[in-house]
Amino acid sequence: MRRFELRRTYRGRDVTALVLLTDEGITVTICGGDRPHTGAVGVADPDGKCTVTEFPGHKEGVVCERWTAALAAAGCLPAVVTAGIHYDGLDRAGIEAVLALTDDLLAEALRTIEARQ
Repeated sequence: MRRFELRRTYRGRDVTALVLLTDEGITVTICGGDRPHTGAVGVADPDGKCTVTEFPGHKEGVVCERWTAALAAAGCLPAVVTAGIHYDGLDRAGIEAVLALTDDLLAEALRTIEARQ
């Protein structure tokens, strides 16, 4: 089993991606901001089919969708991704900045996974 952690900072608070690579799959937790939590869960099954469950009142489903699709395309199957990022008073531009940050974390995670295989 291998694991690594990636981190970015926005508005003085970290967003962290914890990545756990097992012999048969990958588990990722992405959380941070003012109130880290679990707002959505994404699963890429062994055949690469991706599904996302977003809990009521949360908006992290898009993060889970992007990560599960990218992990499946990279052959990291099965994959489970949880996400929960909350910043108080975030406007649309702030939401876009956080999404860009999670996309950046994803790109680094994929590079790290490839280097460790």
